[in-house]
Amino acid sequence: MTLTVLLTFLSCEEKTSTKDFPFEAEVLGKNSDCGVFAIRFKDKLDQVSEIVGISSSSGVYIARNLPIDLQYAGLVITLNIRKPVASELGACSTLGPSYPWIYVTNAKLK
Repeated sequence: MTLTVLLTFLSCEEKTSTKDFPFEAEVLGKNSDCGVFAIRFKDKLDQVSEIVGISSSSGVYIARNLPIDLQYAGLVITLNIRKPVASELGACSTLGPSYPWIYVTNAKLK
């Protein structure tokens, strides 16, 4: 009986794995060229490039759909991303630095 209760409890325990939020990044602030927040990925740049289809040697990307509560420079976040569709890309002035875009599907403070 006790073993059954213990196994039931352990099987229902909520676990957050790195697959849920596989990427870690730092929020840099609002990009002056596009007016959307930029982030710098801390690692897994090859995986980010593979998902987005564009690489950024600096690891900086424009982060479309970054939650408002995470739009503060200096925050370290974990997140999931995908390649943005054409309608999700914004207009940029081309007067400042240009970075590839990513679409944030979900994110949280690390």
